[in-house]
Amino acid sequence: MEYAYALNFLSPKVKEDSTILEMGCGHSILPTFWQRKHSETIILDLNRSALEWQKGMSNKISKTLSHTILADMRYLPFENESIDCASCISAIEHIAGDGDVKAASELGRVLRKDAICIISVPLSLSEKSFSHEHWTTGIPPVIQRLFKPVLPIILGKLGVDRTSSYFERFFSLEDVQKRIIGPSKALKEDQFTLESRQIVKIVHQKIIPTSVITLLEYFLAKFFIIDKKTKTPDAIMLKLRKPT
Repeated sequence: MEYAYALNFLSPKVKEDSTILEMGCGHSILPTFWQRKHSETIILDLNRSALEWQKGMSNKISKTLSHTILADMRYLPFENESIDCASCISAIEHIAGDGDVKAASELGRVLRKDAICIISVPLSLSEKSFSHEHWTTGIPPVIQRLFKPVLPIILGKLGVDRTSSYFERFFSLEDVQKRIIGPSKALKEDQFTLESRQIVKIVHQKIIPTSVITLLEYFLAKFFIIDKKTKTPDAIMLKLRKPT
């Protein structure tokens, strides 16, 4: 769902000679899409297995070698104003402490003037942000009881990164501005919020955790409410532009 909107936000800006940075992309299909448009695509992640997966997908689908970098988005190994476009989909919220602030600042540093960046994060329904710090967060209790001894292995095979250092922040709207937009020194050009209907919540809370079965996520996408501002949003996607 988020990937489709990221494509919609970024595609008009992307040209054959564009340099695109995918931050914390995990098993996203976006890098392969950009490579097929002949753009220079840099795939950056701290998960080595995810980078290997990206290399395999690039070779299989776009028939090109991907430019993968094992690095921390808090310390981007790029020169100032060297990136034309960037996306960070459901990734920056997994950095504990003030790491999200540092990553947003680094992103602003490497973006060229007039560059576009897409960032999505989960939202808190209250006025304060909160976080989850246990690797079983979001996994239905019945799945935990049945498979807990081997659950990390199973999730790893499915491309879901859950370790003892797991962290996820749910942002208040105030903190979206304070921790993401402000430090990036970019301007918010557009946004949309995403709200899951009851059937999606039942599936993810009782049966299968989020981001485990890609085909299931595509099926459930039709049961989301997407608008500039929904009543009880679960997530927000920002389109930011670096000032000229």
